[in-house]
Amino acid sequence: MAAVVLTDGEMDHVGGLLSLREEKNLRLICKQSVKRLLTSDFPLLPTFEKYCRIHYQTFPAQIAGIHISAFGLATEKAPRYSRHRAQRDEVVGLRLESIRHKRSCIYLPGLPAITPKLEAWLADCDCLIVDGTFWSEREMISLGLSRRTARDMGHVPIHGPHGSLEWLRRLTVRRKIYTHINNSNPILSKTSRERKLVEQAGVEVSYDGMEIHL
Repeated sequence: MAAVVLTDGEMDHVGGLLSLREEKNLRLICKQSVKRLLTSDFPLLPTFEKYCRIHYQTFPAQIAGIHISAFGLATEKAPRYSRHRAQRDEVVGLRLESIRHKRSCIYLPGLPAITPKLEAWLADCDCLIVDGTFWSEREMISLGLSRRTARDMGHVPIHGPHGSLEWLRRLTVRRKIYTHINNSNPILSKTSRERKLVEQAGVEVSYDGMEIHL
């Protein structure tokens, strides 16, 4: 394994590190704010270091011919375990660019807000893999699963006048793919009305084992 790259410190995004404890050495790439969260507020890394030697690095980084840079996203949501208010670079998007072929992919598994600076950053990419967690703003509330809205949880919903689907519809990026899809989201059903609306807008829905060729 060449490296592990973290986009944030959310528990469901970092808990898998413990399953890598049998690695002798691990290169971990993340922002300093995320390293702080996982060292003090949720001390996962000190535990992990009892099993594996970690080599820390921040962005930009280069892995196996891929240049990786990060863009801090506008967020007001810190992990629930955090003792501090959210910082801008606690959630980042990643730009992965092939050094040889000059193809680029933007990875945004968390999308707290759509801003002009974000649009400018991803304007010339070949593929955008973006947060598709929830279909609607009150999805979890309507199902009785939570009292929080999509935006309360740090995600722009897909549907609605200010949702990500209308935004993606007008972007000129060649390939647009939803990822990080919650099991409550109806776009997971290939026959749903919501899935058809996504596909009609020229956006793909990711799936386990998906390979992307640019």
